[in-house]
Amino acid sequence: MLKKSRFLLFVPPFLLMSASICLGEEPVVYDRIIVTSRKGVWPYESHYPTQTVAVSGDHQENFDSLSDFLEEAAGLDLRYRGRYGIQGDISLRGATFNQVGVLIDGVPVTDPQTGHHNLDIPLTSFDVESVEVTKEGTGSVNFKVKKPVKKVLNIDTLVGEHALFGNAFSFSLPSEKLSSRVSFEHKISKGARPNTDFEYETGSVYLLRPFEGMTWDGLLGYLKKDFGADSFYSNLFSEEEEHTSTFLFRTGLEGAITLGLLKSNLYLRKHRDKFILERNNPVSVNYHTTYVYGQNSELRVSFPRFDLLLGEEIGTDQINSTNLGKHTRQHGSLSFGLASLPIERLSAGLNLRLQEYQDWGFRESYDLALGYFIIDKRLKLNASAGHAARIPTFTELFYSDAANKGNPNLDAEESDNFRCGLGFEDSLASCSLEGFLRRGRHLIDWTRVSATDPWQAANLGRVDFRGLEFIFGLKPEFHLRGLELKGVRFSYTYMDTDKKETGFLSKYALDILRHQLSLGFDSKIAGLNFNWRLSYNQRCFGETYFLGDLTISKRIETGGCTFGPFLKIDNFSDSQYSEVGGVRQPGRWVQGGMKLEW
Repeated sequence: MLKKSRFLLFVPPFLLMSASICLGEEPVVYDRIIVTSRKGVWPYESHYPTQTVAVSGDHQENFDSLSDFLEEAAGLDLRYRGRYGIQGDISLRGATFNQVGVLIDGVPVTDPQTGHHNLDIPLTSFDVESVEVTKEGTGSVNFKVKKPVKKVLNIDTLVGEHALFGNAFSFSLPSEKLSSRVSFEHKISKGARPNTDFEYETGSVYLLRPFEGMTWDGLLGYLKKDFGADSFYSNLFSEEEEHTSTFLFRTGLEGAITLGLLKSNLYLRKHRDKFILERNNPVSVNYHTTYVYGQNSELRVSFPRFDLLLGEEIGTDQINSTNLGKHTRQHGSLSFGLASLPIERLSAGLNLRLQEYQDWGFRESYDLALGYFIIDKRLKLNASAGHAARIPTFTELFYSDAANKGNPNLDAEESDNFRCGLGFEDSLASCSLEGFLRRGRHLIDWTRVSATDPWQAANLGRVDFRGLEFIFGLKPEFHLRGLELKGVRFSYTYMDTDKKETGFLSKYALDILRHQLSLGFDSKIAGLNFNWRLSYNQRCFGETYFLGDLTISKRIETGGCTFGPFLKIDNFSDSQYSEVGGVRQPGRWVQGGMKLEW
């Protein structure tokens, strides 16, 4: 199987493509949500729904962690074990955290040990321009690195309840020959409950150099986290403890060549995980080290009526673990895509990808999308159908302790994905309504018969997820006696599954959000900015809870500097809830700080 995959090494870099069809022109901004596409805004000139959450600039009113910005994306289920960037799982339209892809500038950083570490992103909020959430297939989250475009020094400080302290800085220095940025971030807290203390630090260096019609860039990032993990992986052990570190290196070239636009990357991600089952009795301690490295390239060739997309990727996943053993698997892929421009109001897109995994053979994925402009540039009907596959993680295959048992006989997951929607947009408002169906086969989950049994990895067979998603955005110009309403965001997602828990408990896959209602609005009162985020959440087998977050901030410009004092109240309703069974989340948490830009 290994020899078969080596043919990909001889594919010339200029034959490369991306399955993505998104290259942006100037996006339309609805507060913190930007909806981007190939030539304009979805769903008007694109085929695949993509929401982009703005991170940098005026949208960053407080000292948020990167994962916190994902809460702005409609329909995305971010299930926290530890808040403030410690650990969270992403689910999207029935796809679990092991299925949703995580990328940095299009480079895969999904952890082969377990998807619980997928959001170990070794970047600060100063390093990221935006986060693209794509809802096609099993979905993906792509962190777009910010380019140093102006000379600026940023310093953030933070204090809060539960001995929460934080500080961060970033310095960007653009230049015609070599632009650079260096960033650092640190947070520490004793935790809202026993055994939920945490500390993390992140550092990064980014370089960018243009030359001869091309642009070279390089990124180094490091993240270290130490935290108490009360019942993170099993309610049978409330004194779990974990220490993780992540190192990322990426370098790439991007620019125009004779055939079209080329982008090529080399990447390496190293992740270390030390897990202690009982921190006060450290008898059971596991050490895991994973390496993900490889290269990928994409080429976009433009024709009068369509763009041709060609791509390739070669990669290796490795793990050295005291529990899972030593394993290596290589993989390679070729991809082909077509993205048409509207012809008589009709547009289409096609993506094909053939991937080979060592010991798992060939797996194909594809999607076909059609769009029709009912009202040119304003109202569009959109539909797509596709297929996706995923091989199990090393944890699902080989892990074993007193609380969790892997299964080396697991089959690879597959899913067929369908969606149909209608979207409207003008200068004041946007809205969309979309129905979706995900038909999963051999779905992998952790199950058990009773709450006292260990979790066991298993294939659930066929599971269908179906739902509806409605999104509305409004950017009004409303002023009344010192009150200014700057933006309103509303979304509602309904989802259900045809497979019910009968004779077993599901840890992840079936405990979906049946109802997710989110409302956010931004206003300015007496010179103060108020950002409200409200949500109602009802899980199929878990809890029903309401959450409300409020940020009050002000921008003060003086002497070439901008000061930004802020007050943030997370969960101001003081709701008692858990998003993963048995892992209680903090109640009301008040924090405040200062942002400086000079």
